[in-house]
Amino acid sequence: MASEALKNLALSDTGFVFDPTTGNTYTLNETALAIVRLLKQDRTKEEIIQSIISEYEVDTDEVERDYSDMVIQLSELGLSK
Repeated sequence: MASEALKNLALSDTGFVFDPTTGNTYTLNETALAIVRLLKQDRTKEEIIQSIISEYEVDTDEVERDYSDMVIQLSELGLSK
């Protein structure tokens, strides 16, 4: 389940992210933005990976690395559990 902090993030189509709780802003690339959107929807890791693979036609290993990196960054920013 997505954390409240993650669910509260405001996302733009251009990758601009605003955290209303802290006032911090971030910029995400297209893949990271897709991952965050899916995390906000409480999608599982497997669902997210399959969605990214089908949308961007990328290698499974690459998507798994991108997913892991994004989850680590969100955790370090206090935006996920």
